[in-house]
Amino acid sequence: MNNKYFFTPDWVSGFSQTDGSFTISFEKRNKGILFRPSPVFSLSQSIVEWDMFVSLQNYLGVGKVYKNRNGVILVVKSVDELISVIIPLFDKSPLRGSKLVSYLIWKTVVLLMKDKKHLNIKGLLQIIDIAYFMNKDTSLRSNNTKSKLLNGLAFKYGKLPTFEPLEYPKAFDPCPLTTEFVRGQIDGDGSFNVAFRTDSRRIGVNFTVVHEISSISVLYELVSFFKCGSVYKLPSQAARYQVQSINELIKYIIPFFKNMKLNTRKQQNFEVFAKVCEILNSSWYKDDETIKKIVELAWDMNLGPSHRKLSKDEYLIKFFPRIEKEDTSK
Repeated sequence: MNNKYFFTPDWVSGFSQTDGSFTISFEKRNKGILFRPSPVFSLSQSIVEWDMFVSLQNYLGVGKVYKNRNGVILVVKSVDELISVIIPLFDKSPLRGSKLVSYLIWKTVVLLMKDKKHLNIKGLLQIIDIAYFMNKDTSLRSNNTKSKLLNGLAFKYGKLPTFEPLEYPKAFDPCPLTTEFVRGQIDGDGSFNVAFRTDSRRIGVNFTVVHEISSISVLYELVSFFKCGSVYKLPSQAARYQVQSINELIKYIIPFFKNMKLNTRKQQNFEVFAKVCEILNSSWYKDDETIKKIVELAWDMNLGPSHRKLSKDEYLIKFFPRIEKEDTSK
């Protein structure tokens, strides 16, 4: 077993809260009933986490790992594997907010399929009714596409029978956040940022976690968990938990992460971030050398400098013009 990574059920749940997906598609069949529900559990991340995903697949013992454009994705499709491994894991280590509701709908469909309910028209209609609009915030499904599905069934079988709709599951209040769940959340959508202003020599630091807006309640839980930070709604149907006070970062955030190890490349980002925060806390902007030290430490964090408006050399020349003179005189 690769000791580089450490997985627990709560970590998997926290990671799935951000980067996990529970979906039900409806595949057209040439034989038997016209459409077959296809439940899938998947996790996705940047391709740089390929090795971690391979280790995670070994830990779970189910599913397959694929490359997906510039990303890596772990997919579990087998109903038997979903029932034997995935459902017990999330029942033991619950998800939260809207992701929990999606999981409960998805679980309902998987268990109906276990009982072969999808093989008769009434059971299939119940599954379509409860599952078609799950993941409302991210799904492209519409009443029109649902009607096409039902019309296809009616064309083959004639008038569709009436059926008793299944009870729509509701979210429940899970146990308090655990350290492992939060570690998984951060490995998923956490970010340690060092920002360099292009119009001044000011350097900013912040720690953020982003979720879809429907899971904003989970971000408010982080405020209580860390005893600091604020939550903001974003224009992109998302929300962000953020801590940018250097005092709060030093007092609450950095000590928490110094006592653990993240599984993703975010561990490297945190180590740089912690050094920068400590420098700012002790020296702030007392001299040019302090700023240059921070630039050298943090410019290329978060998978490279492509997100910066200026290159590192352009930034240094802009705010330390003598560097250009020194280079020119050589």
